[in-house]
Amino acid sequence: MLQTMRDKITGGFAAVFLGAIGVVFVFWGIDFQSRGDSFAAEVNGEPIQIDTVRRAWQQQQQRLLQFMPDIPDDLVKSQQRSVMEAFVRRKLLTQRARKLGYSVSDAELIRELRERPEFQEDGKFSVTRYKLLLQQNNLIESQYEADLTSDMLVEQVQNTVLETSFIVPYELERRFALEKQQREVDYVLIAASSFNDKVEVTEQLVQKYYDGHKSEFEIPETVDLEYLELTRAAAQASVNVTEDALKEYYNQVKDRFTTSERRRGRQILLTLEEGADEAAVKKKAEELLVKAKAPGADFAALAKANSTDPGTAETSGEVDWQTRDGSVPEFSEAFFSMAKDEVRGPVKTQFGYHIIKLEAVDSGTIRSFEDVRAELEPEFRRERSDAAFYEETQQLADKAFKALTELNSVAQELKLEVRKATGVTRQNAAALGNDPAVIEAAFSEDVLERGQNSQLVPIGEDRALVLRVAARTPASMKPLTEVRADIEAKVRSEQARAAAAKQGAEVLAKLKAGTSLPSVAGEFSLTPAGKRWITREDAIAPPKVLTAAFEAPAQVSEAKPFYGSTATDDGNFAVFGVSQVQPGDPSSETEPQRAARRDNTVRTFGNFEFGAYYSEAEANAKIRRNDDKVFQ
Repeated sequence: MLQTMRDKITGGFAAVFLGAIGVVFVFWGIDFQSRGDSFAAEVNGEPIQIDTVRRAWQQQQQRLLQFMPDIPDDLVKSQQRSVMEAFVRRKLLTQRARKLGYSVSDAELIRELRERPEFQEDGKFSVTRYKLLLQQNNLIESQYEADLTSDMLVEQVQNTVLETSFIVPYELERRFALEKQQREVDYVLIAASSFNDKVEVTEQLVQKYYDGHKSEFEIPETVDLEYLELTRAAAQASVNVTEDALKEYYNQVKDRFTTSERRRGRQILLTLEEGADEAAVKKKAEELLVKAKAPGADFAALAKANSTDPGTAETSGEVDWQTRDGSVPEFSEAFFSMAKDEVRGPVKTQFGYHIIKLEAVDSGTIRSFEDVRAELEPEFRRERSDAAFYEETQQLADKAFKALTELNSVAQELKLEVRKATGVTRQNAAALGNDPAVIEAAFSEDVLERGQNSQLVPIGEDRALVLRVAARTPASMKPLTEVRADIEAKVRSEQARAAAAKQGAEVLAKLKAGTSLPSVAGEFSLTPAGKRWITREDAIAPPKVLTAAFEAPAQVSEAKPFYGSTATDDGNFAVFGVSQVQPGDPSSETEPQRAARRDNTVRTFGNFEFGAYYSEAEANAKIRRNDDKVFQ
């Protein structure tokens, strides 16, 4: 991809940009080679590298930590599975796409890259922004290209499935009748809180809850850290830019401020068609050269009358402004060695014989040091500060490695302050910005178990640190005496909900025996909501009641209603009845509404079909996952 980007994206300044990207990758220690059989998963024999999945998980973990400092274990495991499955899915679907003959050309890949809004500034592709985003996400360019290509292949397959989905008019009307169906519903709510004073919370129940929910009362293992930190801002403040150094830098990058020589002229091209008499074509070219060199000759008219290439003839042989690399070598060598108004030929190329006239020369320009100084200085300062930051981090990493188990000597030698972060857990390192890389380093075997200094830990693109564990507190359980009040409240709530559900079962039994809902409600001192027509989108009933009511059988009547029950989201219990069902009327829908719904339905069907397609592919694939190795 480095060469691809150099050749296709930005031309002249690509080498400078790519060189800078390379420095960043080396600085952050990104591994360009896989380590033996170290893979996160294997799909039909193709590995998914463990570092790739682990890096994606760290980024996801960091996003989660922004919203919840203590992530529940079940959510952690769920998110880890999602990250792993995303990579497996991409690999499997990419394999399927290639097997089906789908492909992504270099031109398509480059166009996609340049058109992505995240890489644009003011509507145009920005090298600076591209570079910044790669750095922020610790992405290797070749890996980004491979991932983007895979995504484009998967999109081709998905679009093929989606574009072949359809729905017949009858099915569309049937779905409308169901989606817009109305049901006449009545219900009673049994509040769990009404049983709070009626349930007994025994010592046995408290102890049972405590023993059965140990993870709820666990105090996680914590570590207190010592660390040494470097920042890019501090490195930048130490940079001293002299005039001589700035001029030297200008000389190094002068080509960026230089426009190449350009030339414009005309040509007479006699093409060599297959089977043509080359000697005759060359002889005619020599005759035309004599005419073109004659005093007062009209070269444009000769070109229009004699060029056998239609494009050349139509423009009277015009050769627009071009640089030395703008044409085939034989033509350019002649064109850029001619004097103004000179006529030369015949020049043979792969296209035929050319008679060339040079009409104008633009020698190119170079912007002076004084002209570019203002834009060059901040760039130079950034480069120097990047180099200084890199050098400082290498020193820190090297000296921390040699110190092995302490940081005081390193701090003294590098004139840094030993800082502290206390109470760091495997899910929470708020004192250090909750960066997953910090947590991973702090709880690595070398640091946690062996007491060694960590390797260099990058935090974003502007900070880096090394750390060690100064103190470790193992995981423990909160004593029962400390959490008793909370447990009693939870047990009481559970008992109350169970009592509400029990009463709900009694109410439901009486309704099914033939007693009307108002009568049963009065017997249990409950208040009916009152019969009303509701739709699937209404918010006038609790969501669980709404869902259960529309899952009930549609074959009902006021004489034979359907009765059911459900727990509600807030812990209460509901008993409901459905007495009438009215299907939606398709004729009430306008044509634009019907068209929009048709499109949405087709997309939904397409997504279902694509899901089935993937499930079939997954069922027939050989997939191995190393979750324990990735998320250790």
